[in-house]
Amino acid sequence: MQVTQIIRQKVLIRNLILATGIFFVSLVLGTLIGQNMVEGLMRQFGVVLEPLASMGNLSILLFLIIFINNTIKALGLVFLGILLGLPPLLSIGLNGFILGGFSSALESVNGWRYVIAGFVPHGVIEIPVILLATALGLTLGMESLKWLLRRESRVKLQLSDCLKVYLRWILPGLAVAAIIEVFVTPLFIGLVNAG
Repeated sequence: MQVTQIIRQKVLIRNLILATGIFFVSLVLGTLIGQNMVEGLMRQFGVVLEPLASMGNLSILLFLIIFINNTIKALGLVFLGILLGLPPLLSIGLNGFILGGFSSALESVNGWRYVIAGFVPHGVIEIPVILLATALGLTLGMESLKWLLRRESRVKLQLSDCLKVYLRWILPGLAVAAIIEVFVTPLFIGLVNAG
């Protein structure tokens, strides 16, 4: 099956809508109640990144770290979907909650313009790509459930189809998002800080 045919499957579209709904509900919840929980994570993240800051301009290294991290997580969303779709559901919900809490914490210190400048440039690509990976994992999970219930299942074929979409859409999308996150997003943040 061609990649465009895979993406047009009704079950994948339904799962994409489900993943998007869960992400946005958890994003709102994180914005409303997650700020205090995320502030501790932000401090820990700052401690981890502090040694890198003293090393000068490490844009290429930062790009590689972000890209590799996101590609591994997206691949995990797809392949761990075989566990009845539960890991992708939990992951997208948790990521939405953390992003909402992080946004709320940043907004309280720097304002919404800073939050928008910090997330939108790369987020317009990264978030839909991660939602697609989640939808693929959910679709794979549905096939696994059929197999467990001894119904006609296409787990192997679905896995192959998911890998095609991952290679054709998700991997390049994450590369573009990482490039924007490292090289463009800081420019937008600089514009907000200057203004």
